[in-house]
Amino acid sequence: MCLVDAKRSLEIVVYDRAFAESQQRANKRARQDEASAKSSSSSSSSLLEEATASAGAIVPYVGAVHDVAPINSVVVPPSLQPPPPAAGSREAPPCLRRHFLQALGLRADLPVHFIHDKRVSKTDLDGHQSRFRIPLDGVERHLRPILSPQELEAANLLEGPRRRPRGQQPEPRDGNNRRTTAKKKGKAHGGLPVMLVDLQAGAKELRLSRWDSSQGTIVKGEGYLQFTRQCTFKEGDDVAIWAFVQRRFRLFGVDVWDDSLLHILVVKKQAPEARCCVCHAHAQPES
Repeated sequence: MCLVDAKRSLEIVVYDRAFAESQQRANKRARQDEASAKSSSSSSSSLLEEATASAGAIVPYVGAVHDVAPINSVVVPPSLQPPPPAAGSREAPPCLRRHFLQALGLRADLPVHFIHDKRVSKTDLDGHQSRFRIPLDGVERHLRPILSPQELEAANLLEGPRRRPRGQQPEPRDGNNRRTTAKKKGKAHGGLPVMLVDLQAGAKELRLSRWDSSQGTIVKGEGYLQFTRQCTFKEGDDVAIWAFVQRRFRLFGVDVWDDSLLHILVVKKQAPEARCCVCHAHAQPES
């Protein structure tokens, strides 16, 4: 063969049999390692797919398992259950919102709840009775829902009123409507400390309690009659009863405002706004 016109020069390669065999062995090991790696990866993927199919989701990390019930399934003991929300109320007296709450040392935006309307009775002003009775419907529908379990217990209001069993005869009375038998003495209750409030007379600390005998809820205590005289209540006056209480609020470990006693406000419906003692104290003299 003539190679005179060839453009490339020929190279002589010497065949080394030992080197070629070693290269074949190395390539074979590499292929085996690759096949083994693929098999391991395939096995892991298969296990992961099986776990996913059975569990429904991939969980990258599983920590310690705690036996914790969902929040909405936690059962609160009956004695510690919060009362239901208070019913809606009518608009509070203007003086109360403008300045009277602050004069009592309370926050101005405190929720004020209407309790009930009432006509002042003779027994509310009787020196022998010395108590102000709150209508049963107002207590059950509006007053009890705003009190804590501890306050309800102190006022003997933790449970609803007990009804007289059907068929039970009323107590015998004489012609003057007086009991002819000895009055059954109920359980003594000190009562819940409250502030009875009047826009003219100010506030007086008394006690709120429900009698076991009559199931009537009353405000009583030393100084009651003297305070009601300052309120200028008269038999037959139509009044509206309100209630409000301040709860402690903490922000970053600091008390923004403190707890207060329950306040029960009694307002004469016929009385003009000017009878408020704060308005009267700040009234400008006529020129």
